[in-house]
Amino acid sequence: MRVTSNSVSESLISHLQTLSRRQVGLQGQIASGQRIAAPSDDPIAARQVLELRDHSASLAQYQDNIQIHQEFATASQGVMGSLQKILNRAGEIAVAVDDLDSNENLESYGTEIAELLKQAVQVANSQYRGEYLLGGTKADVPPFTTVNDSEGRVVAVSFEGNSAQAQSEIAPGMLVSSRVPGANSSGSGERGVITDSRNGADLFAHLITLQNQLFSGDAQGVKDSTRGQLQADEDNLLYHVANNGALQARLETTLSTNKTDAFNSESAISNRTDVDMADSLVRLNQEQTSYQAALQSAGSILNVSLLTYLR
Repeated sequence: MRVTSNSVSESLISHLQTLSRRQVGLQGQIASGQRIAAPSDDPIAARQVLELRDHSASLAQYQDNIQIHQEFATASQGVMGSLQKILNRAGEIAVAVDDLDSNENLESYGTEIAELLKQAVQVANSQYRGEYLLGGTKADVPPFTTVNDSEGRVVAVSFEGNSAQAQSEIAPGMLVSSRVPGANSSGSGERGVITDSRNGADLFAHLITLQNQLFSGDAQGVKDSTRGQLQADEDNLLYHVANNGALQARLETTLSTNKTDAFNSESAISNRTDVDMADSLVRLNQEQTSYQAALQSAGSILNVSLLTYLR
């Protein structure tokens, strides 16, 4: 079969272009450290990388959610700790009335309870990141408001928040909330920190009762009912402290698992996209050698003249 000079030159040029593209591709991989510049470089690996990157993005969002929950759980823990100290002191005073024999001493304790009550309301209205911790999803206004008498004593406290909980996902299908409502009188849902109708907890009301009993000299009333009411408040608060601790442990475990998963995903992406430098350098050297050999062959072939065939 007769081969024309045009077909020979076109074939040589095509071969040189192929070798040149391979060199450019390898040089680009070595320079970037990535072996996949476009999906066409490796369609299967490219699809896997896209899926892994979507998974990594989800893990990053879960980590952000977990860290926010951890911050709010820690802030709530501080509120509960402060309320526990106030309640413990109120309990001590309620027991101390057994040894008091004068109204003057009772009134002195009444003054202390009045201050503890104001402090408790202030603590219950604590904020974090500009949000009220015990207001439920109504976090933009103070959850508790007070009514004071002419002497500045708190005589009533009302709850302005709600018992709903804002939740977010920390893992696929795993929703949690780091906020607890200050009060819940619905009989269902998360128990209120200050007030809950299911277990008789009503911290502010009971502190007001204790305050009034001490000022009026009603030591018997403190013994007969208020001590038991304060115990119900303490039990309710201990429930929330335990729940908060369990939540923080759960968040820490989930965050650790999440970080491990994220590391594995990044490793999997790296395995599919990163260049093997040693292998790529060897291949580039081979391509360069092939390119130089092709150039020499092309030069020899194209320099052949008609006289060569006439000799």
